[in-house]
Amino acid sequence: MKTFKEFCSHLDESSLSRIKSKSDKGGMATMSASRADKSAKENRARAKQLDRDIKGKGLPGATKVTGSYVEKDKKTGKETKVKERSHVVTSGKKGKRKFKKAVKALGKKYGQDSVLTQT
Repeated sequence: MKTFKEFCSHLDESSLSRIKSKSDKGGMATMSASRADKSAKENRARAKQLDRDIKGKGLPGATKVTGSYVEKDKKTGKETKVKERSHVVTSGKKGKRKFKKAVKALGKKYGQDSVLTQT
């Protein structure tokens, strides 16, 4: 699991100020649709679909950031660092419980090891 400091080291300043502004307003989450076992083309398509799914859950549009995550293969134990397109989403008008439930469902749909939430 990444620390917030490690996550923020990959953000550019404009994204960071937008994220700070969003977090001051209420809950937010960071998630991705990328997986190490998918090609770059597949991961781009999954990121676009995640964007549509976020809006489909009634959440405001996401701020896109680039980051990385170390995935561990469950069978072999091999670790792979995956560069990925992440989506930072705010809760909008959703309450904390509904927001967390929506974010958790999206993380599960895309086979993610974790989603970072702050409420």
